Amino acid sequence: MFGVVPKSLWQKTNPADANNMIDLTARCLLIEDDNRLVLIDTGMGNKQSSKFFGYYYLWGNDTLEKSLKQVGFHPNDITDVFMTHLHFDHCGGSVQWNADKTGYEPAFKNAHFWSNKDHWAWATKPNKREKASFLKENLFPIEETGNLNFLSTSYSSVPRTYSSKKPKSWLQYHPKTKVKRCRKHLHS
Repeated sequence: MFGVVPKSLWQKTNPADANNMIDLTARCLLIEDDNRLVLIDTGMGNKQSSKFFGYYYLWGNDTLEKSLKQVGFHPNDITDVFMTHLHFDHCGGSVQWNADKTGYEPAFKNAHFWSNKDHWAWATKPNKREKASFLKENLFPIEETGNLNFLSTSYSSVPRTYSSKKPKSWLQYHPKTKVKRCRKHLHS
């Protein structure tokens, strides 16, 4: 989880258990804005194999679908999914098994999915070192829907078709950190 940072440094604040695993919390952000219901990241999802979840153990009974239901929404209510980056623990919940488990489908059937074009290219053709973080089953089903949109790599807002005359929120892409920042914009 900490890449090249030595364990001797990170174990002070994040001690590993007997299986060399650490506790992490995955949180997604839900934004309600006029007629838009925007989800920022989707977590790991639950479609991976038991071997996979042996390395990334999910604890607790919380799921994204249960969390949405608790606040009165259904996955089909989501209009936009912004993926801050394409590691499996941030976008894995965007895709689920289809009904007969013969393939994958978007978990948010009515949503437009947003990423960055350069990062998408990097994630869909990863180098050997990063291949385990970018899983094709999390990415290609989104692309196949035709609902994949790309943000600019500069500090610019989401395309004008997303705007309204009322105050709106948008995300910006910061090219050095791959993090999109959400900010409120008021028309004057």
